[in-house]
Amino acid sequence: MRVLTSPQGVNVSYQQPGKAGICETTEGVEDYSGYVTLDNKTHMFFWYFAARDDPENKPMTLWLNGGPGSDSLIGLFLENGPCNVTEDVVTQLNPYSWNEASNMLYLSQPLGVGFSYEGYGDGTHEDGSPVIGPMSNTSVDGRWAVVDPDRTNTTEAAAIGAWQIIQVLLGVAEDTKDTRLSNRTFNLWTQQYGGHYGPTFYRYFSDQNEAIRNGSISGYSMTMDTLGIISGLIDEQIQTPYYPEFAVNNTYGIKAINDSIYSFMKQAYETPGGCSYQLQLCADGLDADPTNKDTLRYCSTAASSCYSFVEQPYYDYSERAAQDIRSLEEDFHLPTYWLDYLASTYFSDEIGANVNYSFANANVSLGFDRTGDAAYPFFKRDLEWVLDRGVRVALVHGDADYIANWFGGEAVSLALNHSHAAHFRAASYAPFVVDGEEYGVVREYGNLSFTRVYEAGHLVPFHQPKASLELFRRAVNGLDIARGETVVSEGFGTNGTALATHTEAYPGPPGETGK
Repeated sequence: MRVLTSPQGVNVSYQQPGKAGICETTEGVEDYSGYVTLDNKTHMFFWYFAARDDPENKPMTLWLNGGPGSDSLIGLFLENGPCNVTEDVVTQLNPYSWNEASNMLYLSQPLGVGFSYEGYGDGTHEDGSPVIGPMSNTSVDGRWAVVDPDRTNTTEAAAIGAWQIIQVLLGVAEDTKDTRLSNRTFNLWTQQYGGHYGPTFYRYFSDQNEAIRNGSISGYSMTMDTLGIISGLIDEQIQTPYYPEFAVNNTYGIKAINDSIYSFMKQAYETPGGCSYQLQLCADGLDADPTNKDTLRYCSTAASSCYSFVEQPYYDYSERAAQDIRSLEEDFHLPTYWLDYLASTYFSDEIGANVNYSFANANVSLGFDRTGDAAYPFFKRDLEWVLDRGVRVALVHGDADYIANWFGGEAVSLALNHSHAAHFRAASYAPFVVDGEEYGVVREYGNLSFTRVYEAGHLVPFHQPKASLELFRRAVNGLDIARGETVVSEGFGTNGTALATHTEAYPGPPGETGK
């Protein structure tokens, strides 16, 4: 383990796992994993991968998974990282890794998620523990992060912590004069609760960046380039009513719930005193006094009510997977070999981990639940602010995902009020084509795009890795999403069909036609 001290006086301890044959083993490609230790007790885990080609001239992209409380190594090992783990519990290179197009930074945040920790306890992880550890083992002895739920309990608070880490890492790069870490073009790509993280983090980062440039604060400025949100939950008021609609009227022809459950879900949103009313009560309270305890109670109640009565009936009665409506819940399984790999002593030693790995932390999620952060209306406003600053924004949804279904995602894209809103709404859908194959459709105008990816669930890069890498590559290089042939200008817009009407026949298991 090597230790460097940043210009801010913060210790950064790191190792290079790739040199030990872990994950990114492409010859000549550098990687760094370890901890940024703030105030001698806050240990935030990071893993940085240089681009596979010409890293000096590639941007830096921060990847964040959502939750809140889910770790970004989920994205690394299941979606867009340099490697994945086979059933033999060894790594193999991922040809569709996003470090084909960018330097990549994966951050375990907020504190207590992944390998990040403040305090820890030695003990045995059991089912039901707030720390969610290896999926294939229900009883694991180890050292686990201990988290105060109120330590980081809003998106705004999480943004501050993430900014501090980035500034420390930029300081170390500046100090070491490593040209492979010198590019300051910055992208933020994120997923699910990243619909909250993305807009607010990006706005906060931009504000801090401007303060650095005008001399108000010290630090390392960046060129703010793109914001990508995959399967984003951005605005509850807009997206929640699409849960019952998607459950019965999706483009796979699956009726996942019966008419009475559908009616119950719709009424739970629309009825006086129901989900929509409570979300508005939360928004009004935040506008009047965001620190008032009653306001936080309104927001927490709204988030809980909307989830329990509008979203959750699908989980309770459909018997279908939340992440992929095409699959029955009992048949839906994401690979878990990577969790066994991360649980090995060899792996933790080589990446410099000090605690056992938890891919999610329920105490972190609990903190956000208490404040009602999920119900806040700020994220749409922040996204509009980002758009009006000329930042390129890519919204991406898999069309088989229920959790952040594309119906709601499309509705958000059309509801955004920004300088090019009217032109965006007037634009039509063009095929999203990669190597001659159509992977979806995209509506794009100026710096905003909305892409529906065919035959993809909640983790779009997992289901469509080739298409996802190419979409990312086009976005960060300023090219049109549809074909990657045109440099996008302020007046660029897609032409095609008015609606994204493509359907896929759902064969289903023998005798099964949807519930």
